[in-house]
Amino acid sequence: MYGILDTDIKVITDNLIIIKGGAYNDIKKALRQWIQLYLKDLQDGLTFELYKNGRGSHIIQADRRLDNERFYYLINYLNYPENINYRIEIEGFTIGKANNVLKDKQLLVYFSSIDKESDSVFVTTSENENFRIDFNGKITDTREKRIFQVPAELNLDNPETINVSQKQISRNTIKTNETCADKRFNVLLLIVVSLFTIGIIIKQIDNHTFAKYSLFYGMGIGLWFFGDYKLLQSDKHYIYCLIIAICYLVVAIVFVGGFNKHILDYGALHPIAVLLIQKPTRFLYKLVFNREPVVDRPPPSFWDVVYIGVLFLALTVLPFLIIHGLVK
Repeated sequence: MYGILDTDIKVITDNLIIIKGGAYNDIKKALRQWIQLYLKDLQDGLTFELYKNGRGSHIIQADRRLDNERFYYLINYLNYPENINYRIEIEGFTIGKANNVLKDKQLLVYFSSIDKESDSVFVTTSENENFRIDFNGKITDTREKRIFQVPAELNLDNPETINVSQKQISRNTIKTNETCADKRFNVLLLIVVSLFTIGIIIKQIDNHTFAKYSLFYGMGIGLWFFGDYKLLQSDKHYIYCLIIAICYLVVAIVFVGGFNKHILDYGALHPIAVLLIQKPTRFLYKLVFNREPVVDRPPPSFWDVVYIGVLFLALTVLPFLIIHGLVK
């Protein structure tokens, strides 16, 4: 049951998140993932209290020291978590801390059903003013009309507390990510070597078939690089992948007798094109949005869609532009 917020509850509803739906363990997993994702921006010692608020309902009391921007990001991530499938309804309650039109106002944070993008949140003030907040910091009036309300009863007993420990989380995250990346790269290397060996056997039998096989082989490696964005987040494994791409390009150049348009028949430019574009594009994305881009379905934000589009063009179009520009 909902009721209008009373000023006596103001302290309680600072950085409070109410979630309906989803399993408790999934909510906790999503929260931990977000903490790891934004670890560099979080103050050491911040706490997040997770409560069970009855059947299918959960509450997160984020540390009141968390700024508005990170609070919006947290709500967005909980609604669109990576590699977690659930359907939830989520609302956040906070107090405007930034020096803008929302400063010192009590805010209800939510997602609009008419909004087609996922890189923004909507807020209603306790005076029932309605705004849209883009993640680039822009605040605009909106036709969306929402009445400021909070649940009348909240179960804030027996929380599970998650602490932000920069050293521990960073150490665990790096170790886990590197271990996973090592495993995936070993699989990639085994597949690349095995399929290349098969290709050499095919070449001894029929050069025409070998050329077709090589085209799919090169594009297949490029598709792997395109999809396995986590592998390329590791500088070490990025270099390993770059070595694979360069080696295959050199082999293709030897086969066709020089760097010419026939390189396209072997798909040798697709892997290296993805890698050359991925590195600077990922750097720019992290600089602007302060997080890693995600190549997944569904993409968590509009700008992840843009990032995916750039990599896809690198995979499919850039090789032809390179040949057109360099080969006369």
